[in-house]
Amino acid sequence: MQRRHLQVRPGYLSIQTHDAHRGRVRILISAQRPAVEPDSRTTLRIRYTARFNDCDAALMHTHELLKRRLLDPDAHLYRVDLARAIAAVESVELRRETVFWDPQLNDDTRTQVAEFVTANRASQRRKDRFFQTLGYIGIAILLFNLFVLSFV
Repeated sequence: MQRRHLQVRPGYLSIQTHDAHRGRVRILISAQRPAVEPDSRTTLRIRYTARFNDCDAALMHTHELLKRRLLDPDAHLYRVDLARAIAAVESVELRRETVFWDPQLNDDTRTQVAEFVTANRASQRRKDRFFQTLGYIGIAILLFNLFVLSFV
């Protein structure tokens, strides 16, 4: 049996919008930094880009936060507002370098992103504490069985 090793590949994770489809974003991954200059022939625009050491893991973590809003899994298309999509990428706890913010994003959008990031991280901490508590309960049950029930 041949083992397949997953390769960690650095790359860019970008959020793209389309003017005709408000409230929808596409998440793109690429090995090269995407062109962010607006093209007058198309209404597609890159609104945010971050570089990750492992772009596939970054996509997976971002998807985990947005999965209930998924429209098309093959195209990585989500029904979500731009601020929440950027916050999902910013919430990923992997080493990243933010390389592009759309200069047309206003301060209200940036404030919303910061609020969503704070909420996402607080939610993740609650989940971590919950599962850590379950682990401690499991260890306590095992120790109880070992010391109390084995001497009966």
